[in-house]
Amino acid sequence: MKDRIITVSGDAATSVPPDLVNVRFGVEVQGKTAAEALTTNSEFMAQVVEAVLKTGLDRSELSTSQFNIYPVYEHHREDRGGMARQTLVGYRVQNMLSVETGKLDLVANIIDHAVDAGVNRIDQVSFSLSPEVRERLQDEMIEAAVQDAREKAERALAPLGYVVTGVRQMNVSGSAPPMPMYADARRMEMASAAPTQVFASEQDVRTSVNVTFLIGEQ
Repeated sequence: MKDRIITVSGDAATSVPPDLVNVRFGVEVQGKTAAEALTTNSEFMAQVVEAVLKTGLDRSELSTSQFNIYPVYEHHREDRGGMARQTLVGYRVQNMLSVETGKLDLVANIIDHAVDAGVNRIDQVSFSLSPEVRERLQDEMIEAAVQDAREKAERALAPLGYVVTGVRQMNVSGSAPPMPMYADARRMEMASAAPTQVFASEQDVRTSVNVTFLIGEQ
C-alpha cells in the first residue's frame, strides 16, 4: 500500500540590524600624460588612506576594488560630411577603494574624512549581515519554518482524523542578499557641508521549506 502523505510549505522571517557595512569610494583625475595623471592620483590616494585610517579603521579593512588608466579623446569633424576625427587630450586614472567593516558608527566619519582628503567619487554605501550572523539566523529560521510547516499539516489533518507520523522529504530555500543602500553624493560638492548622515535599514532574513509528511489515522 502506498504511503499516505501531505505536502505543506512553511515560512519564517526576521528583521535585524546590519552588522557589516561596505563603502566604495575613490579618486578620479585627468592629466596630459598617463604618468602625470598617475602621480596626481597616487598623491591623493595616499592622503585618503591616511585620512580614513585616522577614523579608527584597520588597514586590513581597506582594499582596492578597481584601478583603471585610459586615454581621453576629443571627437570632432573637420567639415560637413567629413570623417569624424579624434584627438588625444590626456589620460584619466581611476582608483577605487572598498572599506568593509563592522564599525557601523564610523561610516559618516569615514565618508567625511575621505572627501576632505580628495575623494571625488562615492559609488555606494551598502549594509549587510556578516556571514556568521546570516548563517546563525538562517539556521534559526529553518527550524522555525519546519515547525510552521508541521503546525499547518497538523491543523489540516485534525478535522480528517489523521496525524503526522513521519517525514518523507524536505526542501529548504533561503533568501537573496539584501539590496545595497546608496549614499547621497551631494556631500562632495559642498566644501563647508554639514557632517554626512547615513542611515542603516534592517536586514530581512527569510526561509521557506516544503515538507512532505507521512500521515496515519489517529
